[in-house]
Amino acid sequence: MNELRRFNLVANGYDCYQVNSEIDRLEYQIHELNERILIYQNQIETVNNQFAMIKKRYQLLVSELSMREKQADDVARLALKEANSMIDEARQNADSIIEEAVLEVQQYVDTVKNYNQISLEAKNQLTAAVKLLLEKLKLYDEIQLPNPFVQPEENE
Repeated sequence: MNELRRFNLVANGYDCYQVNSEIDRLEYQIHELNERILIYQNQIETVNNQFAMIKKRYQLLVSELSMREKQADDVARLALKEANSMIDEARQNADSIIEEAVLEVQQYVDTVKNYNQISLEAKNQLTAAVKLLLEKLKLYDEIQLPNPFVQPEENE
């Protein structure tokens, strides 16, 4: 393109046909370059439109991702809160169950103590009754009963 054309000199200046031919060639070249420029401008515009669409889509995806991350954080926070609530409730239930079990065991212990006390009292009463019976039996052992088979002596 950087060709410098030299024109032939004629009587009144340069050769008219050569100059016209060069002008036609340059006009054609300018026309071709202008068409290329239009094509490149159209391509640039298409690329810019695609870029704008991609940028919008990217921004939508970023905002949606941000929203979903926030939702996930909220869900995680709620789940953690619910889990802690369930743990607290389970602890309270366990404490209540243990309290009830301790009370029930205490009642059983008290019942066993009562049975032991009653048993001890019954044993003491029985022991006393047996001792009394033994004392009364000793009285009967000490009393001499006459033998009905022996004849009384006439000396009396």
